[in-house]
This record gives sequence, structure tokens and C-alpha cells, in this order.
Amino acid sequence: MTRYLSSCINADMKSYLEYLEDEAEDRDVELLQAFRIADVPTSTYYRNINGKTELRYSTAVKVLEAIHHEEQRRATAAFTKQLRSDDPDVSRRTARARFKSAKAGT
Repeated sequence: MTRYLSSCINADMKSYLEYLEDEAEDRDVELLQAFRIADVPTSTYYRNINGKTELRYSTAVKVLEAIHHEEQRRATAAFTKQLRSDDPDVSRRTARARFKSAKAGT
């Protein structure tokens, strides 16, 4: 994931914040919420959007992972909701079988 972020930013010459804003918008996640999920202080978010400082690479990666995690969480919740509407007796095993952990392949 970190190589991906680095290559995308270098190719587009965007700042980390611009890239994160685009990713959050594309995935329908509020950027402030992603900072909170990533356990990055909200003051860091506000300093960046006001142009007082730049994001560190490691912080940008944390927030990017939080954006992707939130998107996956929402997809899982929507799928589970659909399963339950189709069959109220659906088990957790059935619901989880469709989604693998992001760390399962490593």
C-alpha cells in the first residue's frame, strides 16, 4: 500500500492531502472521519487543510489505510444487511465468508 501511495503522488504531483481528499471523495468517506479512524489528532487535519503544515508520509499512509478500511467496513455492513433481509436466520459465518481480512494474504 505504501508503494502505491508514493507512486500515485509522484505521478500526479499532488500533495498528500490532495491525494487523500480525492481518495476520500471517491470512496464516500469523510476525511475528518478517516483521520479519527487512523487515530491521528484532528488538529493535524485542521492544520493541513488550513495550509499551516504538510502531512508526513507515514501519517498519509495511516489515513489512506483508514479510508480503505472504512470503505470495506461499509461494504461488509451493507452485504450483511442484504443477507439478513433475504434470510433473517443468516449466520455470521455466511456473512463473513464473502470478505477476507486485508491482512489474510500476507
